[in-house]
Amino acid sequence: MRALAILSTLGLFACQDYTLRDPPTVPVAPPPDDPGDENGQPPDWNDCFQGFLGEYSNLAINNPYVEPDPLVQEEVFDITTLDWWDQPSFQDFNSNLDFGSNWWPVDEGLEGDPAYFTVRWLAWIRAWDDVNMEFSLGAANDVWILIDNEVVFSQQGTRDFDPQLHNLYLDGGQYPIEIRYAHRMGSNGFRFRVTSEQGPPNGVSLCYAEYDDGSTAE
Repeated sequence: MRALAILSTLGLFACQDYTLRDPPTVPVAPPPDDPGDENGQPPDWNDCFQGFLGEYSNLAINNPYVEPDPLVQEEVFDITTLDWWDQPSFQDFNSNLDFGSNWWPVDEGLEGDPAYFTVRWLAWIRAWDDVNMEFSLGAANDVWILIDNEVVFSQQGTRDFDPQLHNLYLDGGQYPIEIRYAHRMGSNGFRFRVTSEQGPPNGVSLCYAEYDDGSTAE
């Protein structure tokens, strides 16, 4: 009887079609954030144009952050929460960021122009070896420096345009660099200039990014 039961079972399986299926495909992990989306791709360091892509935005006179009350302690801003650079008025390629003290780049004829504006500069920086980079920075209002999408320097509030030397340690490598500036009141002026050794083997280089079509600024 047992043998008959086994044969019956085998006959049951023989009458049905079975397909061996591959195991389900494991989804590919999402890629890390690619700074190339907005910062462009690293340039050809042997043949690149030095400078930054600037995105210039207007701040309306009724913006709650312009002309802060000097008697009230100013807020220390978290740059990730600010929308001051979200609607640029125009773009420009800047071969250097040494604009001096009488610099009013955004004037669209709006009330309050050209007093209130923001700029976001994008480029790539390469440290040819581990380096303690020296740079001169002067900013009459708020400024942030981001390297590899991390804030590495900030100077907030209003002050006189008075460039000072600073130092920033960089591991050897290439990184997107972003500088953000906001002019919200008072006198103006901006300078960012690397003053340490330039280029290989021990210095740093700053270049326009490569973009999706492979072009750079000229």
